[in-house]
Amino acid sequence: MWLGRTLWLLLCYVQYTKCNVLEEYEEISRNILYPPEDIIANALPIEVGKDRSSGCICRSTKNRKVIVCFGNYECKKFPKVNRQSEMLVVRTTVLPEVRVGELDSLYYLKALRIEANHQLKYLQPGLFRNLTTLHQLSISYNTALHVILEGTFDGLKSLRELILVNNGFTNILRIAPAFQPTKLPSLRKLDLSENSFEMIPENAFQSMRGSPLRKLDINLCRLDFIHPDSFLHLEMLQELSIGENDLNSSIIGDFLISLKKNNRNLTHLDLNSMGFRKHPPRHLMEIIANTTVERLTLSNNQFEIISDDTFPTMTNIKVLELRGVSALSIGPNAFEPKKFPDLRILLLSGNNLPGIHWKHISNQQLVLLDLSLNKGTTSNPMYFEIDRGAFLDCRELRVLNLAFNRMKSIFDYTFIGLEKLKMLNLENGTIFHIGDGTFKPMRYLEILNLANNPLTANENLTSAMFEGLNELKILILKNCGIKHFYNEDNVFKMMPNLTHLILRNNELYYITPELLKPLKNLQVLDLSENLLISWGKPLFLVSGLKPHSLYLTDNKISHFTLAMIQDMNILFENKGNFTIEIDLMDNLFICDCASMYKSYAWLQVNGSAALKEYFRQSNFLCSSPDVWEDRRVADYFSSIKNMRCLMYEKISNMMLLVWTAPSIVTLIFLALIVAFVYKYKLYITYWLFLAKLALGRKFLKQSKAEGLQVICPKYDAFVSYCSEDREFVSEMVNQLERSPPCLKLCIYERDFEIGSFISEAILGSIKESRYIILIISNNFAKSQWCRWETQLAEYHRLFLEDGTTYDPLVLIRIGNVESKYLTTTLKFLLKTKIYLSWDERRSDEFWMKLRGVIVKN
Repeated sequence: MWLGRTLWLLLCYVQYTKCNVLEEYEEISRNILYPPEDIIANALPIEVGKDRSSGCICRSTKNRKVIVCFGNYECKKFPKVNRQSEMLVVRTTVLPEVRVGELDSLYYLKALRIEANHQLKYLQPGLFRNLTTLHQLSISYNTALHVILEGTFDGLKSLRELILVNNGFTNILRIAPAFQPTKLPSLRKLDLSENSFEMIPENAFQSMRGSPLRKLDINLCRLDFIHPDSFLHLEMLQELSIGENDLNSSIIGDFLISLKKNNRNLTHLDLNSMGFRKHPPRHLMEIIANTTVERLTLSNNQFEIISDDTFPTMTNIKVLELRGVSALSIGPNAFEPKKFPDLRILLLSGNNLPGIHWKHISNQQLVLLDLSLNKGTTSNPMYFEIDRGAFLDCRELRVLNLAFNRMKSIFDYTFIGLEKLKMLNLENGTIFHIGDGTFKPMRYLEILNLANNPLTANENLTSAMFEGLNELKILILKNCGIKHFYNEDNVFKMMPNLTHLILRNNELYYITPELLKPLKNLQVLDLSENLLISWGKPLFLVSGLKPHSLYLTDNKISHFTLAMIQDMNILFENKGNFTIEIDLMDNLFICDCASMYKSYAWLQVNGSAALKEYFRQSNFLCSSPDVWEDRRVADYFSSIKNMRCLMYEKISNMMLLVWTAPSIVTLIFLALIVAFVYKYKLYITYWLFLAKLALGRKFLKQSKAEGLQVICPKYDAFVSYCSEDREFVSEMVNQLERSPPCLKLCIYERDFEIGSFISEAILGSIKESRYIILIISNNFAKSQWCRWETQLAEYHRLFLEDGTTYDPLVLIRIGNVESKYLTTTLKFLLKTKIYLSWDERRSDEFWMKLRGVIVKN
């Protein structure tokens, strides 16, 4: 959320001499790099409780500004919510109607959404009478709702946005009278998309004459006819979206001509997904060129080749959207200044352009250029190439989006010409090489997004790569495979004005204060989803940094060192007018005296009131010991005063027991022995079994020497595997048991006796098998049972080792196994033993090698 707001603030710097185009088209510019965040789609961690009167279950966001109530077949009435939130969402209920009085207590709401209630058929007129401060209302996805009566919206004098998407409306004349300006005097946006209107008659909006409506969306409404004069009653209409309908270009041209004749100043026309093929309809484009339309959307049509004469001269167009039009090539003069003298924003994302080539961007006035997601199709992928000097004519460009393109490398000549660029997005590419001085031509760059690129796959990041970024304010290096930074070659010394540093989802084990020292203006530091452990040397106390937001979620922090507590205290004591946010959720805190007592004692004596309050309100949890697992660290802190954590207390109590009650000590010792035997009874049983087997083996050698008859094992091999790999095991059975020489395998799903204990069955099967085959995969490494079987197999191998070449342990590796799942035993075995790797392309050779290993003894 903070990132979206900051990006918008920085986008406001991007100005043009006559008018700020990015501010004028706020929605486009704010969302060009990051899609809008739907706050109700985020986690709703707070359970408000079940409403007894309605049967609905309600949850809310952390700040309680959004409450969502639902309940499927139990939620039969509109819920009563007592908390004064800003937004209420009521969805997936079975309420058939909403009546007057049920909403009167919600007078404080700014937004209300009544969505996906498929049995809702009736809204009683006047039910919104008390919602005078409501700004946004959505009544959508209620498929049984066919009509809205005239007085339904009485009282909504502050309503600015009304969303009526995908209901059961089939006739626009049955709902339009409810939108009268006397009922909705502040209405600016109306969305009627995804309703089956089929046609818009001349008098469709007659009842709305005098309405302040600026924006109308009627997308995906199966429209095949719009009367030329149907929009004349909407005198203030500026933005019209009619995409994904069955309208031909003549019908669209007719109502545009009518609007032009009657001095209706339409500024935005959205014609996305209209089925236009090969090229935009020439006659329609000429009509649009003679109107007041400044923003034209032609996205998701099909124009494979955009030639120099595809568009006529369009002097008023400032924003042209050509996203997802399957474009393969663009003529060198398709958007030249003579044809588009006012064009400032050009959106070409989601196409099949092979790159940026010389003269393909000839418009010198462009301020924002979006060329993201041009990487071909899944069946025909391609790399995105940028010619040397491709941006020489783009000296006014402020925002460049190249995200989601397959770019292998960028060099010092790639961005020459972008002298005024403020924002560069290279997210989700395949960039593994950054040449020295690559960003030097962009000396005013303020936002650089390199997230999700394998930057460190072949080389480490160096300061020379980031030379020239003196004005950079936001650097995003999320998921770039970074394992460490070097203090000797500090990459951040090139960015003295950095305010936001995002290092989320890398492989960092530590951060040093020397590394952070150049970042004196840092406000946000995101180190979430790394491998950071508790640090022993203060970061912010030494470096002098005082960030307002510190994100450390999902790391390996196990306890609070004095350095960490002091760092946090420094941040709270120097917060000024800012709100300090420190997120430590999902770490591995060990809640015991050794880990926490010193920090707790320092906090009580030296900690600020703000830091103490932070710990009291915190929700990060203990991971161990068992008695404190999944309980708040704050609760452990509050209990320390009642626990004997001082070492001298432990020693004195122990001495008291030794000297005054030796019998108690003896009993405790015996109890420990019993507990040990009980806990490790399976291992003890197996050790005894191994001892017997070793003696038997010695006897077996003597028997062979004396020529006595030897009893062969029941199975050739016991197979240890995870259930997710049963298909591979099934193929192994087919290969080894059904082809001569036929082997006998022990498969637990087939050969274990029903009703027997699993542990005893495993021990017996290992005893009766000549070999133990471990099928090691990611799933095997995660399984507790498989880990136990591995341990037993290793004991078996070590205990019975007699100096011969016979080794009962056979390892088979399937796919890549992530090291974080490997136990110490598995790591040792994979490093010290030769194992077989499954390769489907050489399966015959694999099965031959495996058979040879088993039959050789």
